[in-house]
Amino acid sequence: MTARVVLYGLLTIVAGAAAVLSFAALRDLALVCGFSPQLAWLLPVVVDAGAAAGSLVWLGGRTARSARIFARSLALALLTLSVAANALGHGLAAFALAPAWWVVVIVSAVAPAVLGAVVHLAVLVGRVDEDGAPESEDPTQPTERVGELIAAGAGRRRLARELGISEYEARQLLDRTRTEPHDLAVNGSGRTPS
Repeated sequence: MTARVVLYGLLTIVAGAAAVLSFAALRDLALVCGFSPQLAWLLPVVVDAGAAAGSLVWLGGRTARSARIFARSLALALLTLSVAANALGHGLAAFALAPAWWVVVIVSAVAPAVLGAVVHLAVLVGRVDEDGAPESEDPTQPTERVGELIAAGAGRRRLARELGISEYEARQLLDRTRTEPHDLAVNGSGRTPS
């Protein structure tokens, strides 16, 4: 068994446990804030699905830089909200306190705010330029610039910055140069020329 398989197995366990615990805490907070028991489970779904959508666009690549920047902000904001809401819910329960009116207002505003943010993200992902082409070039397509930057010794951060891609995508490009350096130098893609 490789270390990567163990890592992914442990990641699955942590993600599953964290999702269940966070779900329960956010549902309980919704109940304390006056949501009906039939609807309280939707609050954690909204928060977690919004964070997942943002994370997928942020880390998935192949989208415009503006979409990835907004997706990163959305994912981090919702993860921060989830942590804060979990802490608040447990704090209220531990001391048997009722939430302040402004907490109820904020919790009630989460669903429409996340809906608006995810719709905005979808618009950014689907945006095209005036020629009808996607706003940003697919970073996996051959470009001479990729080859030039790597040949000049650019690291993942510089590649990401100059190509408008994520650092993860830049690291993938660098990894391909280690396995296929001749092809990358020839056509800038890390793929075998046809």
